[in-house]
Amino acid sequence: MEKVAFEDTGAGRFRVEGQLNFATAAKALETSRGLFAEERTIRMDLSGVTATDSAGLALLVEWVIRARQGKCQLTYSHVPQQILAIARISDVDTMLPITE
Repeated sequence: MEKVAFEDTGAGRFRVEGQLNFATAAKALETSRGLFAEERTIRMDLSGVTATDSAGLALLVEWVIRARQGKCQLTYSHVPQQILAIARISDVDTMLPITE
């Protein structure tokens, strides 16, 4: 069964684990709703993502939008190459606040 989980590593840092795809994106979005209300700075470590597709990219873009709406600073690290490739093709790669 496909799943995604968030590990709170403290101080606004979260490690995303599992799959970010069509089967899990809606659940991941629902699970993450509270993060943008409670935190002013969020660092998402995507090193635990094992599989992804365009729905995973859409989720990352949605998180960027929610962070901006909530006046929250969001950054991503360890973004999977598949998401980066889809982002470049979709011309949204510059929207993703990536740090390494």
